Amino acid sequence: MEYGTFIGLTWGGMFLTYVEGISYNNGLLMLLCFMLGGVALVLPFVLAFRLNRKMALAGEHLSYFQGLFFAFSMFMYGCLLNGLIVFAYFQFLDNGLLMEQLNAMLTQPEMVKMYEQMGMGDQHAQMMSILAEADALSAWEKTLMIFNNNFFISMFLSVIVAFVASWQRNSKS
Repeated sequence: MEYGTFIGLTWGGMFLTYVEGISYNNGLLMLLCFMLGGVALVLPFVLAFRLNRKMALAGEHLSYFQGLFFAFSMFMYGCLLNGLIVFAYFQFLDNGLLMEQLNAMLTQPEMVKMYEQMGMGDQHAQMMSILAEADALSAWEKTLMIFNNNFFISMFLSVIVAFVASWQRNSKS
């Protein structure tokens, strides 16, 4: 649970800096989002290595399936905490600002002209219809979509993180 909290807070911070950076056209928040993205990529491996080291100091080690269970539960706690943060944002803070800003960016004459020049006018129209559909979703539905995305990413990462958590260390470590 403890490690999942760190994962969830990192993902939540990344989400909040991303949406606020887009909503208010703030480049520093977008830069912070990219930095948090790097932390979010490395953090599960650091936490698995930390657990592995603590187990080695105690003279124990995890099997691969124990490491897999550790990684999966860590990511699931992270998904739940991030889901709470995302839901709170869409329910109480957003008020449609994110979708308005995305719509404003994509309907700028320069942007429309650029898509047409690249021969992607149909794709731009598709993107606008998808944005309109996403705008019609409730806060719960938007949160559920993001939660599902995080869940599937976590399933794949759990397999890799489990190797780090179950790695056999030398007894001299």
